[in-house]
Amino acid sequence: SLLGEQPKTRMDFSTPRRALESIPRRKPSLPPELIEMAETMLLDKKLEDDYVQGCLTFLEKSERWEILAVGVYLCTDLLKNYAQSSLIYVDGPRVPTTIDGKNDVVSPLSHDLAICISRALLQTSAKNLEHKEPRVRTLVAKAVGAVIALKEEALQEATEELYNSILGSLHTHLEAGRDSSLESYSKSSTGALDDTTGWRALETNWQGLAAFIAAAGDSYFEHYSLSEKLLEACEYSCITHVNRHVRAAGIATIEQWIKCCSANEAHSNLILEPESPLRRTVIKVLKVSLADNWSQVRMAASVLCRALWQSLLQFPYEDRKVESLYPTLIPRMCLNRFYLAQGVKLYSHETWMILFGQGGGLEAVASNAGAVCRYYVKMCDADNHAVREAACQAVAELAQKLGSHPEFADSLQNYVTALLQALLMCFHDESWPVRDEACLACGRFCRAYPEECRSELPILRERWLEQLTDQIWSVREDAAVALGDAMVAYPNELQPVMLKFMKDKIPAARNQPAMTKEEYLKHANDIDAHTEQQLYSCGSLAPKLRKGGAGRIGCSSCGITRPKAPWEATDGCIYLMREIVQVCCDDQSNQLELTDDALLPLFEEMLDVCRVKHFPQADDLRATLFRQLPAIARALGKQRFKRNYLHFILDIIIDTLDSGTASALSKHAAGQCCEELGTLVGAGIFRGRLEDYQQEIYDRVMQERKNMPKGPVSDGMSPFGPKGLIPSTLHPALHSAVTQSVEGTPS
Repeated sequence: SLLGEQPKTRMDFSTPRRALESIPRRKPSLPPELIEMAETMLLDKKLEDDYVQGCLTFLEKSERWEILAVGVYLCTDLLKNYAQSSLIYVDGPRVPTTIDGKNDVVSPLSHDLAICISRALLQTSAKNLEHKEPRVRTLVAKAVGAVIALKEEALQEATEELYNSILGSLHTHLEAGRDSSLESYSKSSTGALDDTTGWRALETNWQGLAAFIAAAGDSYFEHYSLSEKLLEACEYSCITHVNRHVRAAGIATIEQWIKCCSANEAHSNLILEPESPLRRTVIKVLKVSLADNWSQVRMAASVLCRALWQSLLQFPYEDRKVESLYPTLIPRMCLNRFYLAQGVKLYSHETWMILFGQGGGLEAVASNAGAVCRYYVKMCDADNHAVREAACQAVAELAQKLGSHPEFADSLQNYVTALLQALLMCFHDESWPVRDEACLACGRFCRAYPEECRSELPILRERWLEQLTDQIWSVREDAAVALGDAMVAYPNELQPVMLKFMKDKIPAARNQPAMTKEEYLKHANDIDAHTEQQLYSCGSLAPKLRKGGAGRIGCSSCGITRPKAPWEATDGCIYLMREIVQVCCDDQSNQLELTDDALLPLFEEMLDVCRVKHFPQADDLRATLFRQLPAIARALGKQRFKRNYLHFILDIIIDTLDSGTASALSKHAAGQCCEELGTLVGAGIFRGRLEDYQQEIYDRVMQERKNMPKGPVSDGMSPFGPKGLIPSTLHPALHSAVTQSVEGTPS
């Protein structure tokens, strides 16, 4: 089939050899003489002149885009190897390639051939800046950088002509706007026109300009001026343009200008002077792009933000004039450390450490608390649910770090009410991750600012208790954590309420409708029950691609939800018991007392209810119990737990370990629970409380656990990607100082 043939006929530009190997398999077939030339160039023993002549021939024979693309790619690769340059064009952090980029077909060039190829590439690039094939335009952009990197005086006139051609094409495309021939398509019934189609060569023109600037380096401003018209065009492309690829390419171009300024002291005033046109443009772009709805653009802006700070850090503090930057950049940099996209999150964390060191930046945030809080409140009402989730996490960080700091706590005092109202709005969000983070943040604010939050306590208490019975297990657990934080602030108001809630809700699992595992699996695998149904977005129970509510989109626009299950209320009570015990038994908290007379009946009831087996999720309920028991035991203390509570839990743990029908997760949790409790009270004491037949089961499980591998595999993959995925790009002059700062030594 045609679909099956596509991988075989696809052009491959990963290495020169693979690019040449792509030519014979293209359909429809390319001219026979060009196929023969490609096969000849692939032979092991080749003369340099013959190979270069083949590359130049490909540049001339441009009737088919495939031949032109291969010619541009091969010539670019030859020049890159000749200049020994590994950087032609960079538009953000990328995963390090596993393919050796060195030309695997021919030896390095002589100087004369390098000049010859450069002239041909300059001519070809000028002709194909606006080629209809995007892959050709992208390769042309990289070719521009390869030629400029040679910095040959003999090519200066031609490179200036190419530079002017790129600028002319840029301005022409910006004035022309979207291709008018596509307007009828967007209005027809055959399909919808997305925001990335119809902009022709605008993106690749910015890429080509970025490559040109990067290759020219510190000599760029010696030959070319940064006009106001060009800056305005770049600002428009970065901020206003609807195409995210154009915005990202424009941001990358500004990044190269910043690096050129920092590399040439004669032009450092372009980034040091607050009223400099370039610096003003950078700040305007970062203000919008660091909050862009597309992660691709937000990543490009994060790279630009780091480039700006690294450039400024090279100069004495009094010359940087950074105070005016903080109100704009600090709030956005802070929030992006919590953004859902891992690349943006990790890169922003590293940038923060470069600027402030490990654990630093509190003073900067406190000094700009007004700007930070206003931005966070605005982002709590953003259309994008991922942004709202990050905003709630960032607000929680303010409460945790500033609210508990003896010196900076007062800086947040005037904004607590506004932040709490924003969190309450997110508390009613249809996206469960947003509700989850808002729930935690409210608890931390109550703990840090109890008097300011007291007026909202009735609403918060109602929402926390409601979330304890939520369909999502992490929402239930975090609701319990938030209640634990609030109980520290309001012990007398919340402890009786929480104990009564547990008394009422712990037995709920007994009311769960009976269902066998076979019935559950049959329902889960019922094709008819899952065909032609509403699609749902990740991160919420809201229908996908439906807009509603208060103008929100996608995952956060609908109130559809599934009914809560009774057993989930019991599950939430297990987490709540852990929090109550930890708060009440904390040596630093003398306000609360939790006697055995109050706790033991609830503890026994919880264990008894968790023995139910009439529904499939009962194993999940027991797994939750086993995971929380060690924390409860540690909070109660070794002697108290061993004396009054240990004997109640032995039967249910051993029965689960010996069960032939229990889930693997519940059995693993039971084994982990045995191991941790044995460590707490003593393995011999724990084993001695068991019956003879139970001791055999216990010994077998402990032996199995002893044989299990401990810790992560040495070469394992982190969920954030391989080590070194985002390499540090510290300027050498800063590396020592930042390393000392991160390690906690004076710099």
